[in-house]
Amino acid sequence: MSAELIAGRYELGRRLGYGGMSTVLVALDRVLEREVAVKLLAEHLADDSQFISRFKREALSAAKLVHPNIVQVFDFGFDDDSGHHYIVMEYIRGRSGAEILREETRLGVSDTLMLVDGACRGLAHAHRMGVIHRDVKPGNILRSDDGAVKLADFGIAKAMVGGASQITQAGSVLGTAAYLAPEQASGGEVGPPADLYGLGVVTYQLLAGRLPYDAASLTELAMMQERQYPVRLDELVPDVPATLAVAVERALELEPEQRYAQADEMRRALHEGARGVTPPEAETTAATSVLSAAEPPAATRAAPSSRRLAPQAPRTPPPPLYHEEPAIEVPRSRRDDPPARRGIGAQVVLIVVILGIIGAAIAFALGSQSGSGDVRITPVDGGSVSEIVEQTDELIDNNTR
Repeated sequence: MSAELIAGRYELGRRLGYGGMSTVLVALDRVLEREVAVKLLAEHLADDSQFISRFKREALSAAKLVHPNIVQVFDFGFDDDSGHHYIVMEYIRGRSGAEILREETRLGVSDTLMLVDGACRGLAHAHRMGVIHRDVKPGNILRSDDGAVKLADFGIAKAMVGGASQITQAGSVLGTAAYLAPEQASGGEVGPPADLYGLGVVTYQLLAGRLPYDAASLTELAMMQERQYPVRLDELVPDVPATLAVAVERALELEPEQRYAQADEMRRALHEGARGVTPPEAETTAATSVLSAAEPPAATRAAPSSRRLAPQAPRTPPPPLYHEEPAIEVPRSRRDDPPARRGIGAQVVLIVVILGIIGAAIAFALGSQSGSGDVRITPVDGGSVSEIVEQTDELIDNNTR
């Protein structure tokens, strides 16, 4: 039995994966003699003319994305013989993020950052080219056997959003609900922040082994997002730095303008958070630290309807900006005595010196006149220092003539 061919050149092989929208198979490109991945869209989508038109337009955009962190789109079209719309892509030997999670439950910080770093780089390039992925989830992040990380399914993701197609009319929304940004789930304008929200959910799941919100429907998810924060990553996983938890939390902000402006900004913030560097938005003063200490736990704290508050700061308070030296005690005699009291003390010292001079003078007089006459002694009773000095001089003169 000959293998099925698509477009007369792609020989279909084993199935790599499948979902409600499509099936992916490995195939051999007989023209270029290389392995490729072929995604065959589900047959029920072939009847939606608006979907097909959008698919072709967005597939062209995706094919222009040539980057080391993006799965290259080689070809697309419709095969008349099989009735399939198809996309031919680069074949990656390795595992998707979804397969990694199924096998390992969760990843450490370094392995998570390796995956997210590659996804950020791929998104940054796509956004610069004006392409929004709109379906960022673990299954669309691939890690090859040699360690390369690539984002897949740009074209299909773009094709399945918007318009009045039967998909939208039926109430379905592109992507797994848990990874949809709030504005995307509500049918609003979707831009790069929507991709960064989805990548924030992926980062949270890789580190924690669980989703930030465990919702069964889009309605329940929207209610949970509005009413509570997800549990902080550092509260769930001890080896996740608090600064990294804050960086991830920013990607999960409900308002697009409160998330990272660019994928490269998110990538840097995550790496710095892993090194213990606090994001500028999370820096707090002592006053705000006291206020945040009085708030309920992150898992139950209600968020205002207008959106979330700023992310929590790390639990460890920041070091003081300066070192305050202890005060030096000054003796009371130098610190508290008024100037008048210090003046009187100086006068007492002067008097003592004068009296010492008087005593020496008298002793000298007695020794020099011991045999020639009487020593004349008069009282020194001056009322001031100057009078005492004058009378002392007179006493010395009288006894030394």
